Amino acid sequence: MLLTKASRLRRLNTLVVRIAVGLVVALIFVWAFTRLVNLHSVFQRLEHLNIALALLCGAVFLGAYVVRALRWRRFLAPYPVSIWRAIAVYQVAIFINWLLPLRGGELVKSLLLWRLDAVPISQSLPTVAMDKTMDLLPAVVLLVLIPLLPFQLSQPLWGLLLTILLLLAVGALFLGLAAWRRQTALAMLAWFTAKLPALIRCRVEPFMISFVDALLALVSQPRLLLIATAYTAVAVCLDALFCLLAFAAVGANLAFPIVLYGYTFYNLAYILPTPPGQIGSNELIGLLVFSGLLHISRTAVAAMFLFSHPWTAFLMICSGLVCLGAMGLNLRVAFSLARGTKD
Repeated sequence: MLLTKASRLRRLNTLVVRIAVGLVVALIFVWAFTRLVNLHSVFQRLEHLNIALALLCGAVFLGAYVVRALRWRRFLAPYPVSIWRAIAVYQVAIFINWLLPLRGGELVKSLLLWRLDAVPISQSLPTVAMDKTMDLLPAVVLLVLIPLLPFQLSQPLWGLLLTILLLLAVGALFLGLAAWRRQTALAMLAWFTAKLPALIRCRVEPFMISFVDALLALVSQPRLLLIATAYTAVAVCLDALFCLLAFAAVGANLAFPIVLYGYTFYNLAYILPTPPGQIGSNELIGLLVFSGLLHISRTAVAAMFLFSHPWTAFLMICSGLVCLGAMGLNLRVAFSLARGTKD
């Protein structure tokens, strides 16, 4: 019992430290943001916020995640996860990702399915990996379009784009090796886990083998990948429509192709850790992409993100808590799952 209490205390202290560091980073981001924009002009725009467009963009924002949840459910077949369950679990994961400085929500998806529907973690976790990979695929499209665009990427944006492409390439190469030389790929995994204690290694290695096999089974289905790509295209278009409506709500009318390109780039940045609640990071990344890259007025960009950030945060909190309650769970359970522990 004492060991359990000590372990819980250590986890709690670690979480507190991470949140504290995240809040310090957030304050730095907020300070930098206030130095880059004219807040008086920004608030003047916000005084004339179009409420109808604000409500509409909120509905579109949630709709994009519903589409992603349906895509994820496709990867979960043949496990009979209902549409409602997939949407609820996905929304809770998005809420946790937004709230915590690290992406604990992705693990929550698998742990919730294991807890509620008895789906083995080794089978659901590869579907989470495939789902997140589909969200990175637009980086390939962005790279192809760069020579056709009338602007140049800054070094930070090039770094982001190339990092994502490198991750995709490494993953593809490993899966190709696993399909061609299975034993070689498994030997590589064994090499990575060799320094783990024997008790942990004997559990981790079978899990990794099952994980790789499940991932290979998913990528060997062309029809499934084609359907998932179609879902991704719809989700990306809904993201852009949300952004277009959010800009329109603060009085900035932009062309859909510009918003589509900019917001797709903006979303890719969230492969990186963010402060709790994405405080400050939303606004700075928004300025970097829409003002720095696309040369849109800083005042318009700042007004859009100062409006949309708390609005989407409210939507994620409400939908996340509603979905948790509908599944008979609470926030404490969600946090324990995000830390990989039982409540």
